[in-house]
Amino acid sequence: MQHESKLTSLTEIIADKRLFNITIYQRFYVWGSDQIKVLLDDLVGACEADKDVFYLGGALVIEQGKTQCGHPLLDLIDGQQRFTTLWLLSVVLERLLPTSMTVHTSVNPLHDFCGAWLGEGREPRIRFAIRPGVSRFFTALLEGRAVPDEPEAAALGYAMQVIEGYFTDGTNKRRHVDLVKLGMFIRDRVKLVLTRVPANTDLNKLFEVINNRGVQLQHHEILKARLLALLPERSERDVYGQMWDACSFMGAYVEKNLRAVKGLKLMPLYDAEAGKQDRERLADPVAVRDALRELGRQQELEPQSLEDILKNGALLIEPSDENSKDEESYEADDVRSIIGFPMLLQHVLRLFLLRQHRDDISKILDKELLQIFQTHWLDGLAQCEKSVQTNEVRSFIELLWRCRYLFDKHVIKWLTDDENEENLGIRRLRVNESRGYCSLIRDSQDVESGFAMLQSMLYHSQQLTTHYWLTPLLNYLLDQGGKNAHHYLKYLDNHLLCSDSEQPLIERTREFVRNPWSEAYPLRDMQSVLTANDGTSFAHYWFYKLEYILWERYCNQKDDKWRAFRMTARNSVEHVSPQSPESVDSNKVDQEMLDCFGNLGLVSRSINSEYGNKPYVEKRVRFQERNKNRVDSIKLALIYEHEHWNSELALAHQSQMIAEFQTYFDEVENAANCQNRS
Repeated sequence: MQHESKLTSLTEIIADKRLFNITIYQRFYVWGSDQIKVLLDDLVGACEADKDVFYLGGALVIEQGKTQCGHPLLDLIDGQQRFTTLWLLSVVLERLLPTSMTVHTSVNPLHDFCGAWLGEGREPRIRFAIRPGVSRFFTALLEGRAVPDEPEAAALGYAMQVIEGYFTDGTNKRRHVDLVKLGMFIRDRVKLVLTRVPANTDLNKLFEVINNRGVQLQHHEILKARLLALLPERSERDVYGQMWDACSFMGAYVEKNLRAVKGLKLMPLYDAEAGKQDRERLADPVAVRDALRELGRQQELEPQSLEDILKNGALLIEPSDENSKDEESYEADDVRSIIGFPMLLQHVLRLFLLRQHRDDISKILDKELLQIFQTHWLDGLAQCEKSVQTNEVRSFIELLWRCRYLFDKHVIKWLTDDENEENLGIRRLRVNESRGYCSLIRDSQDVESGFAMLQSMLYHSQQLTTHYWLTPLLNYLLDQGGKNAHHYLKYLDNHLLCSDSEQPLIERTREFVRNPWSEAYPLRDMQSVLTANDGTSFAHYWFYKLEYILWERYCNQKDDKWRAFRMTARNSVEHVSPQSPESVDSNKVDQEMLDCFGNLGLVSRSINSEYGNKPYVEKRVRFQERNKNRVDSIKLALIYEHEHWNSELALAHQSQMIAEFQTYFDEVENAANCQNRS
């Protein structure tokens, strides 16, 4: 790849009238106060030491033609964090230094770097062409106006505060820096290696190697760039990029991300009654796309009269005037997802391929995200006509939106409760109406506790790096919505994980995507499974599964501490009657029952260590003391209801647990038969 690298100063950039654009492929501004202050310390230190040159690092650009005024327009591919910070610094100096009486000159040595004169007007040296909110923020800064409240520019606004505080904070030794001298030093002696690459450069290869001062592009960001590059229209890349961005952050609900990315109002896209039927427009990617597209058009239009706006009746952005009343309120705490975005992308890719009767991927593996997409989709896509490429990218991102929305609506998240504890649960959107004022809220009360508990069991019992059960569940939700989803997951769990098939899980889940009620994997005989003398080798899944079955059976028959049960991470098999009992322990089981399921429970390693070889009576006292407010193991709670323990009681408990499994299996099968007949 041919390229040109040159050591360049800001003076030369100004003289060459170069403008810089942050491309669609780039992430938002991500530098925090520590990174900003390190750069400022370095610049001020070099200035005070009167260094001949200060090397800022490199900037990688692609020349994309010229502006309407004939000035070079460069896409800034690498170095945007440093370059943007430098531009924000030039704006701060503009604010802090006295205003010149002359229009085209300024006391600020970085005045002409801050804004470029294009004809009769002046615009920011750096622009985010695909993020109108950032563009409005930059323009306001340049013109010295109060900056609008733009969600897209929140990190930039914070950076401005950090930079200004650096020079104005009375406790900061840098308060007395000669700002004119510093500005001249930055303009004339700060050098960066500006590398220009041809406009026809293979961006796929380029993005795999670039780095933003230690903040490397993640694989899903590279994938986004590859896919959006196949969309021919910039406006289309814009809206689909915004939908992708909203899906990509898993630490908040997708509609909250959409508000942050674009400022889109949600109420016109949500109806409570439609939401109950999984038919809300917010779940429809086409409706969301069109709303974003319309919002983009509005942001590009000239100011309208009130009459025009009322006639239009389109979706509006959040009011930027702090004194204006916000017509829409939204409340939802941040959450912690059970999976990351790369894993969600792979589940969506599986559904995308399987629904088109193409070959499935062979594994889910985050670190091979790009290779998996390349091998199973993109290599073939590259051989297709442009129209086919465009349609498939659209279809994939639209499917991604649907899956992410359904994932947020029906799949568990880590939620923080009123006692500041994290628990797994599901929260749904609802409309809150009060005195004629409507707002959207993610309800603080968990919904569908049984559905959430079953998912919690699967979450804790399965491999956290794959969660293959999510693929057929998402497939069901796409086709059926939430109707009978709890029962379907019961059926899926039984036949997926309680069969004796030796096929890999990814192959078994493939069958349930093709046929959700498949009978390809018959249930195991739990009598043979749970009568084995496997001891600590018992699969932990059987303990987790039993906890769910017992919770469903007994939670409403027992007291509050039973109803307060939560599925938690446990990884150690405990012998109720210890393997090496103390001589004084009279509550022991025979050797043939020692390693049987009836004498075992699943606990944390710390509890297993605490219990050790202590006698049954002492373990019972400790268990009851620990479980005063909430039962943490229902199986052990049933065992410790007995004052004493022996082989007969262990065998009876084991038989009861086998019966609980069988009863549960029969109930789920009968319900499935009714479902398939209806």
